[in-house]
Amino acid sequence: MSPVANPSAGTWVDLPHGRTWYELDGAKNGAPVVLVHGFSIPACVWDGTFEHLAQAGFRVLRYDLYGRGRSARPENCDYGLNCYVEQLHALLDAIPLRTPAGLVGLSMGGPIAAAFATRYPARVRTVAFIDPVVTGVNLSWQQRLSGLPIIGELLLRLKGKQALSEGIASDFHRPERMPADLPERFRAVMDDGFFHALHLSMRNGMLGDHQAVFQRLHDVLLPVFAIWGKEDTLVPPSQADVLRALAPRTQVYTIPEAGHMPHLENPEKVNPLLSSFLTP
Repeated sequence: MSPVANPSAGTWVDLPHGRTWYELDGAKNGAPVVLVHGFSIPACVWDGTFEHLAQAGFRVLRYDLYGRGRSARPENCDYGLNCYVEQLHALLDAIPLRTPAGLVGLSMGGPIAAAFATRYPARVRTVAFIDPVVTGVNLSWQQRLSGLPIIGELLLRLKGKQALSEGIASDFHRPERMPADLPERFRAVMDDGFFHALHLSMRNGMLGDHQAVFQRLHDVLLPVFAIWGKEDTLVPPSQADVLRALAPRTQVYTIPEAGHMPHLENPEKVNPLLSSFLTP
């Protein structure tokens, strides 16, 4: 669970909506894999998994979504599903990364990966999810306030930095398994544009119901795989039953003693499962 040796690694590329930070590693001729992070924590959330897949011989791409991490905070993006699908499409063209690729979507990255796969199926080999948002996120009443017009963004700017960085521990069933430097690395990339992006993502349904998106996976005939932390309270494993009903070919593995970040909390189980599924 050690952090990536050089957190400043990676580079930027100019895309239609703005600059996007990305990191590409692993065997140049390896099977391509794309890691899509979730709602708030940027690509550093893939530490460990990124290294594991690169060392296993894959060509691995991770990147920061618009409004997150080191990527731009563009004004011409509504921070909704279509904007993020097109960001990934433009990024794959700009690098370029050989496709078809295996996609791995975490939490909010799940519906992004699913929507990309159904819109551009020729560019996708397999789709894997980690605790994806299928029917919506279990938000507290305080968190729901952040989606309200005007006052929601104000609350995020006033209280978000402390609440989000301290709240990471709640994503873990065993908080002691959280990488020690993750909160500080997360705080370092928070600014007003970040909170504006979070607010708009909430307003535009990114933490809501995405059943229609996942249902379309049934039509594209791609292998689908999902991993769930058994103790996830944010996106509970009951959503796995919904996913299987929408996309019946989905393989689901439940990771015991793990919350919303099973790849960080139990990497010794999650990373080999991903490697096995993503191998062509």
